Amino acid sequence: MSLHIESTDEAIQQLKSQRNKTRAITLILTLVGLGSIGTILFLAKIFNFGPEEAQITAYVAPEGDDPTEERPEIQEQTSRPSSSSQSQVKVIASVDSSDVAIVNPEIDMEIPTDAIGSGLEIGMGFGSGTGDGGGGVPAIMEKRCDPSDRLKRILQSGGTEKCEEAVVKSLRWLAKQQNSDGSWGDQKYAASMTGIALLTFLAHCETPMSEEFGDNVLKGMTYLVNLGMKKPVVSNCAETAEVCYDHAVATYALCESFAFCKQLNIPAMEELEAVTTKAVDKILDAQCKNGAWSYRYDSGTHPDLSVVGWNVQALKAAEHAGIRPNKGNIHQAMRKAYNYTKKQSMPDGRFAYKENGQEARYSLTGVGLLTLQMTGNENDPATRKGYEWITNNANKIKWGSKGSIGNDPKQAFTSDNLYMHYYLAQAALNRGGDVWQKYNNAFRDTILAAQDNNGQFKINSDGGPGQNVYTARNNKNDQVYRQCLATLMLEVYYRFLPGTGGGLKK
Repeated sequence: MSLHIESTDEAIQQLKSQRNKTRAITLILTLVGLGSIGTILFLAKIFNFGPEEAQITAYVAPEGDDPTEERPEIQEQTSRPSSSSQSQVKVIASVDSSDVAIVNPEIDMEIPTDAIGSGLEIGMGFGSGTGDGGGGVPAIMEKRCDPSDRLKRILQSGGTEKCEEAVVKSLRWLAKQQNSDGSWGDQKYAASMTGIALLTFLAHCETPMSEEFGDNVLKGMTYLVNLGMKKPVVSNCAETAEVCYDHAVATYALCESFAFCKQLNIPAMEELEAVTTKAVDKILDAQCKNGAWSYRYDSGTHPDLSVVGWNVQALKAAEHAGIRPNKGNIHQAMRKAYNYTKKQSMPDGRFAYKENGQEARYSLTGVGLLTLQMTGNENDPATRKGYEWITNNANKIKWGSKGSIGNDPKQAFTSDNLYMHYYLAQAALNRGGDVWQKYNNAFRDTILAAQDNNGQFKINSDGGPGQNVYTARNNKNDQVYRQCLATLMLEVYYRFLPGTGGGLKK
């Protein structure tokens, strides 16, 4: 079983053919529909029908639904609009048509508790990834694919139309940075750079079927699949300390790719699933006894919270996608990660980089919060301390100013650590309420102002929102990394359903 990069051109041609057929069918159906309407109107004029009684359309609401809720018109179609230049997203085409409308489950607010409870409380709120009927997009990811709902969420959550415009401009800039082999960044860290670039496209529901970015997405996926078929980890730096990041980000992207593509008739789906499953197996196998992950994925010589954050996100994406690992258990791994992360919480809301409170950092507040949200009870005392810290410090964000790693409280929200803000944006939106409102008011306009006309986000010294984790650099990897983190922050409004439901105004 293998997949070679040479097959990409053929795959792209197949997808283009599918897109052309879809457009042709849509045009024919539209013309037929218009013709039918014209015929009906003509007959009505001939027979001079009297005034029509008002037509009442009744929906049979599944048990538990609110029948008074406004419902969109249901249309049977084989494809959905594309996002790109017209600010509309082309959603994954369904292979099989269905007469049954899929109702997204409502998300209930969790009752505050200090107990862990049954396990993945907030994680299940994010969507389990196993209840989609075996072929649909998980509910947590589906909402990003409806253009009208996406804009609604942007506006309701405190964003503006400029946020959407900035995302499209950024994706176009990223598309131009892709290497000929489908990767992004340099060869050494191509796995993580390709992974985070794919996550940025997928966050906007760009798939291999997308009109403008479909080729970029397919080539990126193919690169990661090829890499995973050839090596025990999805990484070109397997012998270095950074493999624990490189492989985790690539796995995260593979899981989301599989979640979106499993209902598409695209080439090499078996290979995609096999590589994704193997990548998840590696993460599960590499988890330390204390629940963390270590540099080099070794036995635990250097476990830290920063590494935990990316590996937990990868496992959460695997759960959403319905990946069934060959060894290990995702739920058990997440509970172990929860127990480790909770211990890293500090009394002032910070989280420690290493065990026993070693190197407490403001820059890890978002990492700790999002990890606890994804793995345990989001109302845990540790998360509440972190929320209080965001609320008390959100007004200190100063984009474009020099800062430190985040240990200095006077510079806790400076832009030198865009990595910190990537996590904070997700954790704050998921919490909602004052936490999100204050953080959103602090970051939204400043990050929008940092984008050039060509779509690129400036480096720190040029007034931009940040750069690679610590210092202002502008090499190939840092450009891609900075661009993706900034864009993912602007996509936070619709990328995932808020786990608590608090991110949207009622």
